[in-house]
This record gives sequence, C-alpha cells and structure tokens, in this order.
Amino acid sequence: MRPKSRADFTVAIICALPIEADAVEALFDETYDRLGKIYGKQPGDANAYINGRIKDHDIVLCYMPGMGIGSAASVASSLRVSYRGVRLALVVGICSGAPYLSSDQNIFLGDVIVSDSVVEYDFGRQYPGGFKRKTDVKDILGRPDREIRTLLASLNGKKTRMEFQDQMSQHLCMIQRSETQWQHPRYEDILYQASYHHKHYSQDSIGKCCCFDGSNPENICSEALEESCKELGCDEKQVIRRRDGTEAVKVSLHIGKVASANTVMKSGEHRDNIVKAERVI
Repeated sequence: MRPKSRADFTVAIICALPIEADAVEALFDETYDRLGKIYGKQPGDANAYINGRIKDHDIVLCYMPGMGIGSAASVASSLRVSYRGVRLALVVGICSGAPYLSSDQNIFLGDVIVSDSVVEYDFGRQYPGGFKRKTDVKDILGRPDREIRTLLASLNGKKTRMEFQDQMSQHLCMIQRSETQWQHPRYEDILYQASYHHKHYSQDSIGKCCCFDGSNPENICSEALEESCKELGCDEKQVIRRRDGTEAVKVSLHIGKVASANTVMKSGEHRDNIVKAERVI
C-alpha cells in the first residue's frame, strides 16, 4: 500500500550525482511519485525527490545540486522540513577507497564501503609547519545512534557478513539483467605504486607538454588526467597489484571510518597519508 503522505516515509537516500541516483532507483520495486507530482514538498524546499519502495521500506530518493559538504547540508536541511517522518538518512554514491583494509585484506573497485564514523580531514587550521585537523568534541561529527551501531556490529560477524554479501550480489545481478548500463565494465583493476604519477611518459604519444618539465616532475598536463595508462605509456613494472577484468567479480563489504572533504581525491600519495594519519578506509 502506498504511503498516504510524506510523513509516512521513514528512509531517505541522498545522492550527489545523477548516475548514483539512477543506480538507487534501479533497485526500486515500485515507484510512487516523481518530482513531487503526488506528494509535493514544503514551500521553499528546492530539493528534487523520487518516491518509491524497496521491499518493505518506503524510500524518498533525494538529488543534490552538486558535490560538496555545503550542498549536502542544504539538501539535508530541506529534507527534514518536507519529510518529518524520516528516521534513517543515507548518503549513497561513488567513493575513493584505500587499496588495503589490512595486510591480508584488499579493497577492489566495485566493493561496498559502509561508514561507522566520518572524519572531515580538511577541517582545521593551517600552520607554517603544516595542517592540523580540528579534533575537539564540538568540532567533529557525531556518531550514529545506537540502533545503527548495533546493526553495523552485527555485520562484522562472519556469517552475517557473508549472508549480506550474498544478498548484495543477488541485487546487483538483478539490476544488471534489467539494465545493461550496470554490467561490469570488465576493466582490469590495476594498482600502481602510490608515488608513480599518472602522466605522459612517452614523448611519441603527445607534443611537448608540462609532463616533461624536468624542473618539476610533479607537473601533469590536463590531457594526461583524462587518458588511460596504455595511452600514457605507464610502466608496467610499477604495478603492485592486478585484478583481471575477466575474473568472476565478487562484491565485498567493508565497514570502517570514512574521510570526507570538499575535495575529490586523485593522488595516491595524499590518499595513503590520510589513510595512515586518520586510520580510514
């Protein structure tokens, strides 16, 4: 039975990018409303909503105008005004990940990351000797409530985690059968040394650019950022881990502390420094 009003929706999912929202909506068993034609929203609420059902849960899917903490805060504030019955709000989307959870546990492309806490690693003070993140109780994000913490603790149990991962794989196969855009791209998951830069190495591949500026080896041209390793001539000897794209891909779940900022992480060295300093995944 469809909810009678906005107050009956208890779960909200917030997505920063349209492709992320498309993936969530692909899991809907039923779509109730699109862009407020039936349920509407409070005056002054600039959010765009899709209402639907995933199994027994009535969901409100919320689009963000763009990435960033400011956009997320604005969207969440308006959501609370229009949907007062929401008890659980999830931010769902694409994220960067550490290559390793531990010495014997890898994180691969396509795995699922669930945060049990969030660190704003760019929130702090810049001193002459370096940046210092603010860690006072008043300056950090609060932890999840008891019910969520209990659920996450149960997912850390071996049998519960295995069952949950099997369910994830089933849902993934379901949407892959229904829409071809969610098929695995079959790309190789190749991990290079963090200190090895993604830039032009073969001068035959491009005319003179800043990649070959000997005075600053960290210079990378804009074209190189958009090209593949094959096009750039990256050195295969710098590869430290490889997962063949033709392998049967099994989705794994990883739970831990997540780092957040108004920055898209594109540097392996900076990533590893944050992972080490903040113990995030």
